[in-house]
Formats: sequence, C-alpha cells, structure tokens
Amino acid sequence: MAPKYVAIQDDLVRRIAAAEFRAGRPLPPQRELSEEYGVSLMTLRQALRALEDEGVVEQVAGKGTYVRAHRVPYLAAGLGSIVDDLAAQGIAMTTVQLRAEVVTPTPDIARRLRADRVLEVERLRLVGAQPVVHQLSRIPAPLGTALLDADFRTKSLYHLLTELCGKIPARATETITPVAATPDLAPLLAVPPGTLCLRSTRLTLERDATPLVDDEATLVSDRMEVCIERETTTREFRYRLGTSTQD
Repeated sequence: MAPKYVAIQDDLVRRIAAAEFRAGRPLPPQRELSEEYGVSLMTLRQALRALEDEGVVEQVAGKGTYVRAHRVPYLAAGLGSIVDDLAAQGIAMTTVQLRAEVVTPTPDIARRLRADRVLEVERLRLVGAQPVVHQLSRIPAPLGTALLDADFRTKSLYHLLTELCGKIPARATETITPVAATPDLAPLLAVPPGTLCLRSTRLTLERDATPLVDDEATLVSDRMEVCIERETTTREFRYRLGTSTQD
C-alpha cells in the first residue's frame, strides 16, 4: 500500500489539473490541508516537498505554497481522443462545441478522406477555465451527415462513430509540428498571435484502411506537453525531418 503522502500528492495533482487550485495562486494553508486529509503536518509536508521536486508547486517564503504554471501531459500512445487520454490520467477536460456543419473540403482534405463533402466539427478544449486545445475534425459524408446532430461536448467522436455509425477506428497516423498561433485562433486559445503551439494532424482509419476522421488539433505549448510511450515490440513510431530541413 502506498504511503499516505503519495495519495495526497496524487490527489493534489488531480485538483490542480481540474483547476480547483489555479496556477499562480496559493494552496490552502498547510494546517487546513492536513485536517482535510486527516494526516499530520509532517505527512502533508512530505507530499508538498514531492510536488515541489516535480515542479508542480513552489514554496514562497512568508507566503505559503503556490501552484506553478504547469503543462497538462497528452500521452501520444494507443488510439484514443485527447479527452480520453487525459481522462485516463484523471484530468477532466471540458469541451465547447463551436460549430458543426457539412462543407466542401479543400482538395487536400478531399483526397485524404476520399470525399467531396465532409462534416466539420470545431471544438475548444479547456482544463478548468483555461483553453488548451483547438480541434477541427472532418468526417466524410455520409458518416458526417449521420453525426450532424450529435452532441460532441459530452461524447468523443470515436465513441459516436461506433455507436451511431457502426464504425470502429482501428489505426491512425499522426504528425506533430510546431506552429504559430494565427490571428484568428489566438483569441480562442487566449494567447497572443504568434505564440508557439503544437499542431497535431491525425488521419484515423478503419481496419480496411477506409478513412474515418481527419483531425487537426492545435495545442498551446506552454499548457500541454506531448508524451510518447514506446515498447521494444512497436515499430510504427519513426522520426522524420520536416520538408524545410531537406531543401
């Protein structure tokens, strides 16, 4: 059984990730926290020291323990949505649906999805009150038409594809590159235009290689970090130089 301070440490991380305790603001006084968790001050301080070692909090002399600006880890492993990946880590994410409409795609998207009409779903992902990801998903018709009235705020797109369309995502290719926040996107992400972000472009396929979703997610780089899991038996992960370095 894990020591009590480890359980407290994990719970404080969960509460910070859910924005119960916000970056730049102090945690409740140590005595108040020790009473809340039913432990001694010594045990609580062990948990706080561990969090300080991890860079989650910092001790400010004469003022208390403050939450440091932190990045939410996005685990790039397996085949789950960003919401699913973070939920598995105990991090709650809120989805704001900005729009869902059937449109004519660009030639590049039409080629990737093999479709001349697609459903575009635009969403903003937040942790607490802080926007962390802007996501634009495109689904080929007629699948997209079947999902037009779906609630993308409470269910992941992958779940909806399975439940409403009988389609099971089997594999995906994903590319992550640095980008600057555009003037249109910056206000949604609450960052200045030109802020460094990460762009994830993912094409999700059925087992027979039929395209299901073309996904474009922009992650605020000082609020999200991408973690990659590797196994010795996995051979699908490769490094590749960007085109600008090969000119």
